[in-house]
Amino acid sequence: MRSKNRCRRLGLAAASAIVLAALGCEEPIAAKDDPARTKPAAPTKAEVEVVHPLRQAVRRTVEQPGRVEAAELTPIHAKLAGYARNVAVDIGDRVQKGQVLAELDVPEIEADAAEKRAEVDQAESRHAQALAAVKVAQAGVEQAEAKWVEVQASIKKAEADLARYRSEFERAQQLTRDRAVTEAVLDEARNRFYAAEAARDAARAGAASAQAARSEAKALLEKARSDVKAAESGIEVARATARHAEALLGYARIEAPYDGTVIRRFVDTGHLTVPGPQGTPLFIVSRSDLVTVVVGVPEAQAGSVHVGDRALSRFQALDGKPVEGKVSRTSFALDDASRTLRTEIDLPNPEGVLRPGLYANVSIITEEHPDALTIPATALIRDGAKAFCVCIIDGKAHRRPVEVGITDGAVVEILSGLKGDELVVKANPAALTEGQPVEPVESKESPPAGAKP
Repeated sequence: MRSKNRCRRLGLAAASAIVLAALGCEEPIAAKDDPARTKPAAPTKAEVEVVHPLRQAVRRTVEQPGRVEAAELTPIHAKLAGYARNVAVDIGDRVQKGQVLAELDVPEIEADAAEKRAEVDQAESRHAQALAAVKVAQAGVEQAEAKWVEVQASIKKAEADLARYRSEFERAQQLTRDRAVTEAVLDEARNRFYAAEAARDAARAGAASAQAARSEAKALLEKARSDVKAAESGIEVARATARHAEALLGYARIEAPYDGTVIRRFVDTGHLTVPGPQGTPLFIVSRSDLVTVVVGVPEAQAGSVHVGDRALSRFQALDGKPVEGKVSRTSFALDDASRTLRTEIDLPNPEGVLRPGLYANVSIITEEHPDALTIPATALIRDGAKAFCVCIIDGKAHRRPVEVGITDGAVVEILSGLKGDELVVKANPAALTEGQPVEPVESKESPPAGAKP
């Protein structure tokens, strides 16, 4: 019984297997007639946006925010203690160099200056008196010289008379011995001789007196001349003292150090000023014809910024209009806290439109190539130190090694590897495989091959 049932089950299973095999071997009619099932489908080409390399100016820039500072900012202190007599300016006033901002009342210094001016007048009077004394002494010297000449002449005459009367006396002596003349004649000759000798001695004595008077007159002249020099020195001392007093008095006038704007005022009429920097300044003046844009250049870019680099500053207050200048100076050392290089750009401000405190977007052009062959930065593939782009040749993508130069972030300079007439994949070139068929679609931004901006 059991063997019969088992044989029946095996037979049913075999029959079922035969039916299923027959059904599986027969194709559906629709499948036989469908050409898609009989012929493999052609692969679809990917569309890629392409551009031509473009010759244009490319710049390497440092883009950083900046702020406007005054080229000069000066707290104006009083040098003298005094009461403010009047205050001539207020905040916001434009001032010129030398313009009076305020005046101080300093009566003691005014009196001292007046005294010093009077001392100058006295010194000049003494000088005039000394000059007059020189003239008197000069006249005395001339008189003494004339007297000296006169005495010298009288000495010569006395000596000549003495020689003549000596000769007559000697001849009378001889004649008396020869008894040719009387003793009376001899006595007369002797008297004339003695008188001539006395006259000679008197003339010599007069010469000594004249010489003494002459020397005295010369000494008086030298003294008078020395007095003139002393008087001249006295004038210089008096004038220097007066200038010092006038200079101190000048500090009572508080003046603007340069063309600028008063940005703070701390003094009113009647205030007592405290001299020196320890006191509160009277005013703070900002130079307005020149401003400085200060930029903090990050450490990574600090080495590329140099004095003389072109810089474009854009201000919201000027609707973003760029103002061109140059890097005027750098701090050389980085700030310890921010790790940035302080970079300053001086900008002329004749109309005063740039005000301290304004915010600026600054572009410092560290390198510029005016006629560089460029491709979009998105078209570049970097593999370590190597760079590639993908060119479309005969409808297929091919990698092209290139040597790159500078970049401004949007485009990159190509030094070698491209001529300018290639079709370069604009974006995401790494997604394409070597030799992959593609459908190039030229970018609307791409100019004709070889075109320049």
